[in-house]
Amino acid sequence: MSYRTLAPDRDKAKQNIPNVHDKFFKDSFSRLEVAKSFIEELFPQELKEKFNLDDLQRIPDSFIDDELDEYFSDIIYQTNLAKQGTLVTLLFEHKSYVVPFPHIQLLQYIINIWKQEIKDGKKVLSLIIPIVIHHGETKWEYKSIKSHFENLPPVLHKFIPDFDYLLFSLSDIEDDRLASINNAMLSFSAMLLKHSHDKNDDFLKLTPFWLKKLKELDAQAQLDLIRSVFVYIQNAVDLTNKEIPPIFTKVSNNVNNIAMTIADHIRAEERENNIFQHIKGLLEKNVDDQLIADAFKLPIQKVRDIIQKIKDSSN
Repeated sequence: MSYRTLAPDRDKAKQNIPNVHDKFFKDSFSRLEVAKSFIEELFPQELKEKFNLDDLQRIPDSFIDDELDEYFSDIIYQTNLAKQGTLVTLLFEHKSYVVPFPHIQLLQYIINIWKQEIKDGKKVLSLIIPIVIHHGETKWEYKSIKSHFENLPPVLHKFIPDFDYLLFSLSDIEDDRLASINNAMLSFSAMLLKHSHDKNDDFLKLTPFWLKKLKELDAQAQLDLIRSVFVYIQNAVDLTNKEIPPIFTKVSNNVNNIAMTIADHIRAEERENNIFQHIKGLLEKNVDDQLIADAFKLPIQKVRDIIQKIKDSSN
């Protein structure tokens, strides 16, 4: 059984908010239980057994400089090697597209972390393991950093700052595997990222999966996830606002109410934006505020507030 049906290449800018994939990834993987489950269920066995996951904790401080800000999601966890105190830093990096030189970006991030550790007075630097989670439509072909240097004599290879990273390309992981993940929030989030490029009909075929995973969450986790998911689907998937609520309405009355409230809020924002644009057009034709208020059946003060916003936005 496979849930996966990928859409044709649609790399058009369809989201209404910037970096929508990064925002959803960060919201999901900032949760300790999600990151811990990812390590436990998807990491290579010989690697995860080296960690003491009971000590796993998220490091909230950002190590991103201005140059890297557009590239990184800034999810960092730290733990210790099992049976010893050696610190391990796990750098979770999300990509919705293929990066030609990922090592360069990752290396700059690693150096930023080490520089901060030195500044903090640490005598022993932490081991940093970069983890790239990719869900773009283009296949990610892993390459070593040495592959970017051609025709170098072997004696010169030692001058290349060689290091590795873990690559998890969601498009290469079968749906059955993602669906079988014990942590429902991780399973839901990974599948949603993977299928965010699907055509509408293909995405809606996954509704039984979304409902099943949501029902596995407790009430608070349902509400935490649904708010994030609703915004992500609205901005990253080509569904209309009428098509989104039914995905959630069969979970529970509480979730249904939240979904409908979010949908109402979105519709209200759309109406507000339409009124804003119409009033802006009328102002350009020198229609006075009282006539505008009468035309839209709005209080005069409401119209004046909108006019002020229009003036502020044009400054």
